Amino acid sequence: MIKNHKTKYLFLATAAFLIFAVYQLLFTSYANAVDCDEFEGQGDLKDQCEEKEKKAKIYEDLIKLKGKQENALTQQIKIIDQEQQKNESALTLTQAQLEDINKNIARLENDIAEKEASMKTRKTVLSGLMQSYYEYDQQGLLGMALAEKDFSDIVNQADYTEQSGARVGDVLAEIQKLKNELVRDKQELEKKKGENEGAKDELARKGLNLQYNENQKQKLLGQTQAEKEKYEELLKNIESEIDELEIAKEGSVDYSKIPPAKGDYFDYPVSSIKITQAYGKTSFSKNYASGRHNGVDFAVNKAPIYAAGNGKVIGSGSNGKYAYGNWIAIDHGDGLVTLYGHLSSKSVSRGDSVKRGDKIGISGNTGFSTGPHLHFSVFVKSSYEVVQSKYVKGLMIPTGAGVNPMKYL
Repeated sequence: MIKNHKTKYLFLATAAFLIFAVYQLLFTSYANAVDCDEFEGQGDLKDQCEEKEKKAKIYEDLIKLKGKQENALTQQIKIIDQEQQKNESALTLTQAQLEDINKNIARLENDIAEKEASMKTRKTVLSGLMQSYYEYDQQGLLGMALAEKDFSDIVNQADYTEQSGARVGDVLAEIQKLKNELVRDKQELEKKKGENEGAKDELARKGLNLQYNENQKQKLLGQTQAEKEKYEELLKNIESEIDELEIAKEGSVDYSKIPPAKGDYFDYPVSSIKITQAYGKTSFSKNYASGRHNGVDFAVNKAPIYAAGNGKVIGSGSNGKYAYGNWIAIDHGDGLVTLYGHLSSKSVSRGDSVKRGDKIGISGNTGFSTGPHLHFSVFVKSSYEVVQSKYVKGLMIPTGAGVNPMKYL
């Protein structure tokens, strides 16, 4: 039977979300394409860019389709659960009806037995009455007188015989009534027995329906679990890939060529400062392949995100449900690049110039994120690049040798 509905729905919602995430990334890889106007007058490059934009539109349509499939899967599970609950209620009702039918059968069988016994008794009484009436009829009043019986006995015998005759009619009527009732009771009994068999068949059918629905549900759960495991493995590989690239770059960077660390060098990118995860090794960063966090997380949701300093937007992408999700990278012209990840929307495009404090987007929960927040990283410009993931075709990942953002805020 159905148990732990809330737990199952939570699992299903998570699994369906993860399945959709895989498809969203796979089919939005070209969303990272640059603005085609930047290639105006460059012939083939402009054509290639426009071709990618066409593909992006096709992939966007595929995303919507996958989203509908995700909703259909969740709805299918919900319908199965509702059908299960309906079948369970019907099963309980059928069981109650079967019990009631069995009680009626037992009552009818008892009534029939009592009436048959009553008929037997009345037949015995009728036999005695008929015997007495027959003897009186054979002997008659003359015979009784010749038998030298007392006159009062003769009168009493005559009265008794008259009463017996009337009683015979009553007993015959009672017997006929009992016979009619027995016929009705036996017909009702056969009807109830038929209902009993029908209820048993219905009970068995509902039981089979319950089992079938449960099997279907388990099949869907198995499919979503398999997809979830594939997605989690893919996420793990991508995180490892990012860590490997950044660690390799950090070993080859000349940190003496970047601005010396000092507070207020950059402005905070958010107006409400609440840090949920710091830079480097933290209690949560052990979940990453490298065991460290390459930026600072600020707890903000649907809040404006601001440029930390003057500069130019050199990168902008949409990684679907992977990595940084919607992200922006700004080159500050001093050897440092700031990265803003997990945005719900972006207000600037690649090539735009920004000033310190300019609004560049809205915080969100895109990409590989456990909740709404802004991921803020600072990279050494000479090491910054956007690389193609070796695990997911079309996934472009911003990487670089990182420094602790808090040293510049």
